[in-house]
Amino acid sequence: MEKHSFKTAEFAALCGVKKDTLLHYDHIGLLKPQKVGENGYRYYSARQLAAYDLIAALRRLDTPLAEIRDYLTRRSPEAMLTLLKEKEAALEAERRRLDRMGALLRDTIQGVRLAQSVQPGEIRVETLPQLWCAVVKAPDFDQFEESQYLLHIRELLTWARENGSPSQSPGDIICREHLDREVLREDYYYCPVPPGTTGWEIRIRPAGTYGVLYHQGSYQSEYEACRRLRDWALEQGYEIDGDLYEEDLVNYTTSADPQSYLLKLSLKIRRPGDTDPSPAQQREE
Repeated sequence: MEKHSFKTAEFAALCGVKKDTLLHYDHIGLLKPQKVGENGYRYYSARQLAAYDLIAALRRLDTPLAEIRDYLTRRSPEAMLTLLKEKEAALEAERRRLDRMGALLRDTIQGVRLAQSVQPGEIRVETLPQLWCAVVKAPDFDQFEESQYLLHIRELLTWARENGSPSQSPGDIICREHLDREVLREDYYYCPVPPGTTGWEIRIRPAGTYGVLYHQGSYQSEYEACRRLRDWALEQGYEIDGDLYEEDLVNYTTSADPQSYLLKLSLKIRRPGDTDPSPAQQREE
């Protein structure tokens, strides 16, 4: 027996676990004591702390006990390298998942704070930056199949979040040509994604001047709010210069009352004779 050895309870205290955990590890052959005395006491070596630390680290990475046991029975520098590379990849995937969760939380916080700072029903002119949007076409509502629609939305959200989008729910786009014809229903659903994103259909909201309406009410009242924003722009002497974008600031995730939902409607506008910034200027913005 080594000079420094510990009974089960002592070794468990050193490891910061319950005694039952070590008894279980012994039972399944994962971490057996250095020696079992004639009195039946289990004795662990100080050197076994490193083995326990490895087991604990692998468990924190959700490695099954059977997999850890298999490695310990065939451990070698090569096996260790293979195992650590696998866990490094798993850690990187988890890091990306946590980054996406953090982005979602920050976006939600920003939306709620904005909702608390604006006056519902007000319309104002804002300068908005360029926004890259991953999109799916809205369904043909004359041949609407809810299951297919939900599948498309789920695929969009899943893909967009994996590619850096903070969206908790998709926004809507009504294209300019339909606004001109007063056809007020969504043409696309979108999630914002980082500039340069590829692998999905992308539409770019250009930087520029927008009329912005903060509309409070249910989704059923959205179309009338879009009409109000469009009419306001024309009454103020603006030209409709692009699409209309809807995004949720308060929705079912933050309010149980649909009448208290807060939607941000943004319509690109310009004064007659104004010119758009060049593509290079837009990229700089």
